Amino acid sequence: MVSHSSSQDPQECEMTRNQRGLVETCFEEGQYESGIAVLEQLRSENFKPPVSLVRQLFYIALYPPPPSLDHVEERDLNPVSPSKGSPAKQKHQAPKMTFAPSVNASEAAQRLLLSFVRTNTPTSLFQALPHPRRSNELPFEGDDNDSVVAKESLCIKDAKHCWAILKEGFVPRIKISQPSLLSGKKKRGKLITDTEEYVEENRSNSVLAPVAEYAWLVLQWLVELFQRDESLASGDDSVKHSPLLLLQIPPPRSGTGLRWEADAPLDIVFYCVSQGQPQRRQLGFDLMALLIGICLTAEFDFNMFLEQVTSRLRSASPEIVQTFMSGFHLSHSAQLFKLALCRKFLSDESGGRNPSSRRPKPQARAVRAARGIALVREENLSSSSANDSSASFSASKISTPSTGDIVHLLTGSNERTSPAILTVKKELLISYAYLQQIAEQRDVEWQQITTDGRLEDQVNSVFGGESYAQQDRDALISLVRVWAMN
Repeated sequence: MVSHSSSQDPQECEMTRNQRGLVETCFEEGQYESGIAVLEQLRSENFKPPVSLVRQLFYIALYPPPPSLDHVEERDLNPVSPSKGSPAKQKHQAPKMTFAPSVNASEAAQRLLLSFVRTNTPTSLFQALPHPRRSNELPFEGDDNDSVVAKESLCIKDAKHCWAILKEGFVPRIKISQPSLLSGKKKRGKLITDTEEYVEENRSNSVLAPVAEYAWLVLQWLVELFQRDESLASGDDSVKHSPLLLLQIPPPRSGTGLRWEADAPLDIVFYCVSQGQPQRRQLGFDLMALLIGICLTAEFDFNMFLEQVTSRLRSASPEIVQTFMSGFHLSHSAQLFKLALCRKFLSDESGGRNPSSRRPKPQARAVRAARGIALVREENLSSSSANDSSASFSASKISTPSTGDIVHLLTGSNERTSPAILTVKKELLISYAYLQQIAEQRDVEWQQITTDGRLEDQVNSVFGGESYAQQDRDALISLVRVWAMN
């Protein structure tokens, strides 16, 4: 796997058989909270947790809570005291314990996962996640079959990618009814159970959320994992990206070309942005920053990714556009991407692009030998791959426009203005100004229009005609005057 190229990184060893046996015994008996507590005590930067146990932690963390009081906890269905009769009759009549995780167990698993990502290396934890390509996955541990939760957790191993496990309904809940007495002599006292997978209320009438209500901490875990991988794998700020995140983007079906299928993580980004809680929106911004990092690598189809993001913006509400555009990190790469996004959005609007052709059609691309691009392969993720040319940063994918181009986009399409268009124009100016501020050599024309009043006049002209844009106009004029002094 990827080396994080630090001589000070701890050398992780496998947990001993006795150590993992303590946890597995608890899980086999359905004592999940006890097993999680033991695993917490064993947590150390010197020992990496077994892949199978991390996978089971995911399953417990993602197990849905009871939807209503009509469904009792599965473990409570066992009789408290033995019933009268022969042992054989008792065994026949007693309901089988389902070993379903409790809400407390799920919360404990979520806390432990977050602790692991802050203690152990991303590469050791990454093995528990599903991979779009698993040709060289580590051998499957046979003792996974020793407990119920181990068997059930195989759905995580077989998922299409790590984003799939977050989706509402991915981990089903077993529907078990309350004990009921039936009429009839032979049926009296028996427990009625329905072992069909629980179908959440109204699921058939609504679109499943890309992040289940109980999966937000698991999403936080994924974001922190990739952020830590990005910081450890990148020795130079100009090449900052997460190689592990890149592996969660499926390779082209043809076997050659660039990776491009980022619909699943982008769905999560925009779902996060639509949330009312600031913490959830921030997760979306952080995930977007991580995606920008990998989209600038030589293995990723930047133009396809830009089209995917733009198509979502076109169909989003003005409020979502405003929130999304204002959430970009203040970094060179993020602002470069944001600038490219604004330019494409405004260029498509001024060109009268047909909205029905929003989703790009995938096309296999041959890799040009002149570019020296090597496909990212899991078998090549060795200790030297972090510095390999296949992980090179391709900032040239985004060309910095001239000030004239920015002014043209700012003043164009005034006859087709809308809140979303004016928001994008505002963010276009802000990003371009930021890049000019940090540039080694600023555009002379930019310095001229900010100091001679032309840019302020253009802002007044573009934003002054709409009542809903007055606040943006006043804010931009204040910024233009600041830019003129710097």
